Amino acid sequence: MPILNIDGIDYEAKVNYAFNRLAKEKYFKEDKEGNKSSGLTNIYEKLLQYDHEGLIGFWDCALNSVKNRPKLFKIEEALEARIDEEGESEQLFKDCFNAMDQSGFFKTQAKKFWKDMEKTENFVTDEKEKEQIRAYVQNMKENREAMTA
Repeated sequence: MPILNIDGIDYEAKVNYAFNRLAKEKYFKEDKEGNKSSGLTNIYEKLLQYDHEGLIGFWDCALNSVKNRPKLFKIEEALEARIDEEGESEQLFKDCFNAMDQSGFFKTQAKKFWKDMEKTENFVTDEKEKEQIRAYVQNMKENREAMTA
């Protein structure tokens, strides 16, 4: 599991029920019709897209089971310091993504995520939209390959 140093203390990420609980409360996504998607899936997808909100959400949730857990701004500061130190954020994304993708806790949902992605184009009739969905799914698959390589 990934480690993040916050104020001189190394914290190990935990993808567990506490992670899931906070993801449900804080990191869900809502569409135009008001339908909410899973916070776990939202974080997973943001990591796949190299979206820094995914890193923040991951670490916020991954430290949810820590007694006296660091505040969100401290997590952000630690991530910024690590990015400054390493000169890039790619490894951070890979570590966090793999922690979720390989987690026994999330593995079944990750499999379902990919199965559902494959079916997405079946829900639209417009050929242009289908092509956009195919390109999006292909991009996500390529990102996953890069993250897990």
